[in-house]
Amino acid sequence: MSSCGGWSFGAGHTFDGMSEKLNYEENIQTEAAGGEDRISALPDELLQYVMSFLLSRDAVRTCVLARRWRTLWKSVPALRIDDPDSYHGATGSSTFVDELLRLRDPTPLNVCDIRSGCQETANTNWAKEAFRHMEPWLLYALSCQVPVLRICFPWRVINMTLVSSHLKRLHLYRMRFEGCSLDFSSCQVLEVLEMKACHIHVNLLSQSLRFLKIHNTSFGFDPRTRISAPNLIGFRLAPFYGLAPLLDSMPSLVAASITLGEMCEEMCYCGNLSCGGCDAQAGNNDYHVALQGLSGATNLKLTTISYPIRLSVLRMDLTWRPMFRKLKKLLLNEWCVADDFTGLIYFLQHSPILETLILQLDLQTFEDYHLNEIEGSCNSREQSLLSQHLKVVKIICGTQEDVIVHRISKILCAHGVPSEQIEIE
Repeated sequence: MSSCGGWSFGAGHTFDGMSEKLNYEENIQTEAAGGEDRISALPDELLQYVMSFLLSRDAVRTCVLARRWRTLWKSVPALRIDDPDSYHGATGSSTFVDELLRLRDPTPLNVCDIRSGCQETANTNWAKEAFRHMEPWLLYALSCQVPVLRICFPWRVINMTLVSSHLKRLHLYRMRFEGCSLDFSSCQVLEVLEMKACHIHVNLLSQSLRFLKIHNTSFGFDPRTRISAPNLIGFRLAPFYGLAPLLDSMPSLVAASITLGEMCEEMCYCGNLSCGGCDAQAGNNDYHVALQGLSGATNLKLTTISYPIRLSVLRMDLTWRPMFRKLKKLLLNEWCVADDFTGLIYFLQHSPILETLILQLDLQTFEDYHLNEIEGSCNSREQSLLSQHLKVVKIICGTQEDVIVHRISKILCAHGVPSEQIEIE
């Protein structure tokens, strides 16, 4: 019986007889076609690498191709299970995976990808039973010290303390995390984490993460989720629901993209969820949320489709006066023009080496932005150090005639950007 890391699986003989199809002369078709089997001439390691991109069920099926292929599937360095029936407790599917793991050679496992195609269910008993079939496969992969793990299961909580210390990449889809922190301190080599369509109601902590992607997710409201990953160099955050997470400092950050969904409801600093916006200042709260943690980035994209735009957490964070000393490329959308262009002016004055500025504006969504006419023309005495570095300014809006575009041009001019340097699309 084959095993990996001490894990073994007793099952029936699902694969018995599959190779017997080769008893007939396996080379007959090749000879009849008068062709040469060039694929089988490749080394075993290369064939197994190619097979690692197949679903495990398809990789096993290659055993009927020729005598050479009978046992190649046993050493494929990937486990890819993407069969919805496997998660419904179907005897045949579960037995197949159990047999696969039982017969697999004790060779390295580079990737484990276990996905369910079934939808979220309110049937807790079904979810527990379905996960009972999947959990041994997950434990097998972790016992093999797999470096890349992908898990997709509808709204199931997984005990992340099981995660191997050898894991380098982790992808979590449609999972729910609540009740305790996602603390990856025991997994010191984890560099890439992707979370898609997850419910994240816990803090996320990691010292080793280099790349973090969280998209199409929901966060909780009380308390606000905290993300502490000080060694990130790439960060993408695109939640669709809940309060934006509290971001700790990321001094090594190179590129970050933040897009807050329309259901990412923010509260005024007065603390009243029903407040439509008042004069409360950041001093009424004892923490900044996002921008201070992102202030070390070189390339930054900050967009929001939250309503109302003037209550965007991005704009509220500006009252903490973060300085963007490394920022060279910046993309903003409508939130930066609210309340007399507060966001735009702030970045112009607090990004001393900014080289590229892109404003992506949907003018059809603009309502009352409390805009005041900006008087005067370009004054050389008002030009800031910004003009020494800013080379590319692009306004994407579909029109050059809108009053918003006209006033943005005046603001840029007042900060030393000549009109001929502004490109409007």
